[in-house]
Amino acid sequence: MTDVAVVRLPDESRQLEELRRRGIPRLALVAPHAPPFTPVDLLEDWVRLPAAPADVRSRVLALAGRADESLERRPELTDDRLLRYGRWWVALAPADARLMAPLVDRFGSVVGRGELAKAGWPDGLPSRNSLDVQLGRLRRRLKGSGLTLHTVRSRGCALAQGN
Repeated sequence: MTDVAVVRLPDESRQLEELRRRGIPRLALVAPHAPPFTPVDLLEDWVRLPAAPADVRSRVLALAGRADESLERRPELTDDRLLRYGRWWVALAPADARLMAPLVDRFGSVVGRGELAKAGWPDGLPSRNSLDVQLGRLRRRLKGSGLTLHTVRSRGCALAQGN
């Protein structure tokens, strides 16, 4: 089971930001006088103090379950060019599907620009910036999926879980 960090707000706001940055599941214990709290993703929840220990435990267990579930989820690219991730899906054009295939195969890892270019255009890139344009289109197609396409400077791209 995944660990869940517990932070007190507003006193531990900096720790909360660091936990968010690192993608660690977190429960915010919000002080009675603090302003309303809005979770930023599925790995975050909150409870206003004073709270019953059973309520806190229940929220921690729910967060741990969501975190474990998200770790097991991987995108899938089907033969008919459907990219699926959980309940979300999108149909891809042939070039998009060829470009997405190595990113899905190496989910969470960097795929080099050369490898992406070869996958997308086996006969050679049509122009110098074609890869960047196509990656931008793929980023837009991923909106709302829970996936993010990260550019790793001078290396390539990585498909990963994100907001």
